[in-house]
Amino acid sequence: MLEKEENPASVQSPLQFLEELEKRASMEQEALLRDSAVSWAQLLAEYADALNELVAQGYRFDFPPEAQSFDEGHAGGCG
Repeated sequence: MLEKEENPASVQSPLQFLEELEKRASMEQEALLRDSAVSWAQLLAEYADALNELVAQGYRFDFPPEAQSFDEGHAGGCG
């Protein structure tokens, strides 16, 4: 069997691929939201309620997430 060789100039870079994938996913998500039976007002109200619930539980939004080096946490696995 003959294998088709790809022209190196025609190979898409990983960053371009990821950008296109992100753009496509964003467009699909927007289409789903537009086609949804849920009204924007209801969606916004549910989002605000969820944020209020986090605040009521003591979640703080003013602190950046904790940074961990590779030595901490489970970056290398649990073993």
